[in-house]
This record gives sequence, C-alpha cells and structure tokens, in this order.
Amino acid sequence: MMKTVGNDLIRNQLHADRKWYLLLGVLLVIFGLVLLAALPFATLSAVLLFGVLMMLGGVLHFIAAFTVFKGGTRWLWALFGVLYLVAGYFAFTTPVITAVVLTSFLAIALIIAGIIRTVNAFILRPVSGWGWVLFSGILTLLTGILILSSPDSPFWVLGMFLAIDILFQGINYLTFAGAIKQLPHSSTTA
Repeated sequence: MMKTVGNDLIRNQLHADRKWYLLLGVLLVIFGLVLLAALPFATLSAVLLFGVLMMLGGVLHFIAAFTVFKGGTRWLWALFGVLYLVAGYFAFTTPVITAVVLTSFLAIALIIAGIIRTVNAFILRPVSGWGWVLFSGILTLLTGILILSSPDSPFWVLGMFLAIDILFQGINYLTFAGAIKQLPHSSTTA
C-alpha cells in the first residue's frame, strides 16, 4: 500500500480525538436512556426544540425578506417568517396541543408512506425481495394507525423518536471510536 501524508494526518487526528468520540458516545447513550425512561419529558423537549427551530426559521425568513429578496416576493418571505414565528410561539405557549398536532402529522405521514410502500411492493412483485418492501409497508402503515388511534400517543411518541435517535447516535459514536482503535496509526503499517 502506498503511504500518503494526508491519510497519515487523518489517522493520527482520529486517534488523537478518539477519547472525545468515546465520551460523546457514552454521554449520548446515557442521555438517550434517561429520555427513554421519561418519555413525557422527552416529548416536551422535542416540542420545545421544534419551537426554537420555528422561531429561528421565522427570524431567518424576515432577514431574507428584507435583505435578499426584492419586489413582491419580499412580502411572501415576510409572511413565511410570520407563520414560522406563530408556529414557534404556539409550541411554547401550548406544548400539549403542539405535541398532539405533531404526533398526528407524524402518524398521517406514516400511514401515507405505508400505503405507498405497500402499493410499490405489488408493483415490484416480479423482483426478488418484494416481500420485504411489502412487510415494511404494512409495518409502517400499522405503526401510523396505532399512533393515530392511541389517545396517549402525543405524550410519548415524539419523545420516543427523540430518545431512540439520541441513543443510536451514542452507539454510533462508540462504534466509531472502536473502529478508530483498530485503525493503524500509519499507512505503512496497514
């Protein structure tokens, strides 16, 4: 294998940063597990994060409306900014209603995706593996129906998605740190 300076620099930097990947992985796994144990809190966190992002989006739309865009489109972008700000304000002032609305949108999106995947499975029937597409479509459809029909789902579904995402990000960092440990420091030892 040919030795390259760039690869060696990257490998050395990865080894130097490995402890940070480990620390981040451990913290994210712990945080994900804590959120899984407190799903209503995790859902509230997800709703408040949504509110922050909507407020930020509103401010950015206003900035764009009056600095980037000219003419009639300026007011359209300003309107988008107002809508984003209203959605963010709504998330902060009525987090339970926001959780219900977001969970309903999620459930409806899962139902639509499940229907589309199921239809695609039958279109792909001549292709090997079409059964997995069908299985995925039915599972997604049922998940959406269960979420939509469960009266308490707004209090845990968003939190569960957030907690699982954070947990798996932690596992990802831990796996990456483990892979770095196996990586030789120099391309001459590879």
